[in-house]
Amino acid sequence: MPRQEPPDNLLLDNPFWQYVLALWGHGQFAQRCLEAQRQGQAVAPILVALFSAARHQYAPATEPIAIQQWREAVTSDLRALRMALSKRSNATTPLRDTIKQAELKAEQVELAWWWQYLADNESVTDPDLSRALLARHNLESLLPELDPGLAQSLVQLWREIEQANGEPT
Repeated sequence: MPRQEPPDNLLLDNPFWQYVLALWGHGQFAQRCLEAQRQGQAVAPILVALFSAARHQYAPATEPIAIQQWREAVTSDLRALRMALSKRSNATTPLRDTIKQAELKAEQVELAWWWQYLADNESVTDPDLSRALLARHNLESLLPELDPGLAQSLVQLWREIEQANGEPT
């Protein structure tokens, strides 16, 4: 089956992207996400799970196949290409930096696609469930293979960031 291209009308700079940038600015949180990535988990669904919880919503139970295909065919290939280049080579540093920027843009497209998917498919809202419990549920649902200890660590860091920003958890 051929890979579906992202919709032309994606809004690259959207509330989800801004939320992700704010979370990613907290080094420990970013490191935990990258740890999950090294364990074979995709980072975007982690971010979707937590963003949904922040909005008191259940995350989708599965990732849309088109978004998954984009990540596997574009984002992951760019990451693999970047990782294949030595960090210690002055000759390849400009190329590595260019690929890193392309990888970031591919991730932005992926997250914009998620944003549109979430907007088009409003999920169930549960204001009675704490956002922390909802975050755990969303991670378990969307990423059943995520290490439970790592999931707990992500939720704890997310809660600390939310509380520091004045959000109840």
